[in-house]
Amino acid sequence: DRPAMTAASGALRALVALACVHGAALQALYPDNGVLTKLDSKGWEAMQADLQHVWVVEFYADWCGHCKQFASAYQKAAASLAPFVKFGAVNADVSPDIMAAQGVNGYPTVKIYLPEVTTNPYTGAASR
Repeated sequence: DRPAMTAASGALRALVALACVHGAALQALYPDNGVLTKLDSKGWEAMQADLQHVWVVEFYADWCGHCKQFASAYQKAAASLAPFVKFGAVNADVSPDIMAAQGVNGYPTVKIYLPEVTTNPYTGAASR
């Protein structure tokens, strides 16, 4: 029994070391100081309260291969349209509650949020 336990603990140590190396190599997909707004629960509430701008929001995970491929094009679009449209990103691992509330089941998912405009039924005038 003793040698099997030693072999198992050695394998466990190797797995832990591999996980630590992998975790250290896993970097955030988007920098904190970029053209995108990282949306956690606080940022999400602020985005929802912004009734003046169109928002394009990507729902992603740092470990997702498709998200990694999409990231550079998304950042270029954000930089190109920055004066007109706001871009945000919600990390699935950080904010699973937002992902669930928005019905996101796969990554990357991109949704567009338009400013809320109401129209007076009598005059046809638009207001916010």
